[in-house]
Amino acid sequence: MVRNFYSVLRVHDSAPSTDWAATRSLTVGTINHGEQFLDPARRDSPTTYFGPNSGVGLAIRAKQKTGPIRVGVIGLGTGTIAAYGRAGDYYRYYEINPLVLRLSVPEPATTSAQFTFLADCKARLYVAVGDGRLSLEREAPENFDVLAVDAFSSEAVPVHLLTCEAMELYFRHLKPDGILAVNISNRFIDLEPVVDGECRALGKTDRLVDTDDDASQDLFAATWMLVTSPANGFDKFIMDGSSEIKPGRRIRPWTDDYSNLFQILK
Repeated sequence: MVRNFYSVLRVHDSAPSTDWAATRSLTVGTINHGEQFLDPARRDSPTTYFGPNSGVGLAIRAKQKTGPIRVGVIGLGTGTIAAYGRAGDYYRYYEINPLVLRLSVPEPATTSAQFTFLADCKARLYVAVGDGRLSLEREAPENFDVLAVDAFSSEAVPVHLLTCEAMELYFRHLKPDGILAVNISNRFIDLEPVVDGECRALGKTDRLVDTDDDASQDLFAATWMLVTSPANGFDKFIMDGSSEIKPGRRIRPWTDDYSNLFQILK
């Protein structure tokens, strides 16, 4: 267990490493931020919220059909999304908490890393240290095929990452047919109307991806929203694995000047 200004981080093994089902987990505050199988034969399997049929899994797998891809991820966690990386791909992470880096990124001549997703990844990797939105604002367009936003710190809502201005910034860094994947899994708040409202305000199109628990693969129930430009839309692979956003509660789109958490409490 370690702590700093941002939170308390705990690393915990569920069982001895000789157990085929044993996992190592990272908990930030009270929220699980990723798990990895300890069995070497299983340790590169994408787990928890990032399984192959999750929103981000579908988006990456769809784009992989086109050849090498560029993937951006706001929020490092255990680095699980790097499990999808292939030779020729490029994965760029954005992480504000230096302790998360210490636990997930192996450093030369040290054994501080507790997770190996990044060390095992076949793609080129880079971790930009700092607030994800501020880092993106300073960078030239990255031309990502997929940009994943997964940056909850415990139960805290990263409002500045979920505004219309933030979404405009994300699409500046996406290719014309790129996909924004937003993890909206949360026990206490419903972010679907927030993302959907901004999608409509900015003239984008979106889909919902809900997946269930699968303990045998260490997968958690997860909800992702995928957003893209309507000119290109989603291919059949994603359409088959997702659902249309059902008509429901509309709220005023969040901006840098306005947000309202009380409207979206579950």
